[in-house]
Amino acid sequence: MFVLVALLVAMNIGIEQLTDKDITGAEILLLRSVCNLIAAIFIAAYSRKSIIPKQPKLQLGAFICLGLSLLLIFTAYQYISAGSVSTLQRLDIPLLVLIAAFGSHSKLSQTVLAIIAFALVAALLILNKTTDENPVGYFIVLSAVVILCINTLLQKKIAVTENIQTIILISSLSSVFWGGIRCWQTHATFDNIHFDSLLVIVGLSIINLIIFYIVNDLYKKKSPEVVRYPYLLAAFLTMITEMIVEHKIFNPILIVGNISILIVLTLLVRSRHKSLMTNETN
Repeated sequence: MFVLVALLVAMNIGIEQLTDKDITGAEILLLRSVCNLIAAIFIAAYSRKSIIPKQPKLQLGAFICLGLSLLLIFTAYQYISAGSVSTLQRLDIPLLVLIAAFGSHSKLSQTVLAIIAFALVAALLILNKTTDENPVGYFIVLSAVVILCINTLLQKKIAVTENIQTIILISSLSSVFWGGIRCWQTHATFDNIHFDSLLVIVGLSIINLIIFYIVNDLYKKKSPEVVRYPYLLAAFLTMITEMIVEHKIFNPILIVGNISILIVLTLLVRSRHKSLMTNETN
């Protein structure tokens, strides 16, 4: 758990460092995914395992959702802080709970916590004029959250039957496709990417591969909400890291808002985990 959280924090900070150098989210996503794609091909060849999907329809859905959600998230770093991006991404947790509520698999208290989480985000959007963050970033992340939620549900099913090599390959192809489309649309020149930036991107691709292996194993054992919990912890630590390492002083409203969201989501995940454990026992 600790290793996953540390890797996620490193990923968040690394992406923000690159966007601070005027490297676009699409450029980062494309280059990181190309590195992952090359690695996935070598891993598949070395392990001699089939990379043909056993569930092509689910993999097609994942292909559409994963790369698109990542493209939106990477772009959001250009508008708001890494701490805010990583915190807002975790709204997939209350969204998953609300989806479960429609199927009568969620308690009223959990539904209320989910609604409170969304209300807190709405409050931050209303108060954005005093937080020095561009509201465009909030809307981009919220759009990504909806797509990410769909992808989470797909990945939960995919992890049971597909091998990790296939999952990494499809995910990398998806990110290369969406990142490439966006770079083509914006006529990306990659002029701001130098050798040191390339090293960071390669490092991020290695981190991403390790995250793939850890998360895929968690999907086989835990519910989607519980799997996302390390991301929640990483969001809080990302904000702390930004303040310590980068000497960033965030607006008090932004700090209180993000911490409030983290507390509500932590209570929500704990409640969901207890409910699922009780159901399994019964």
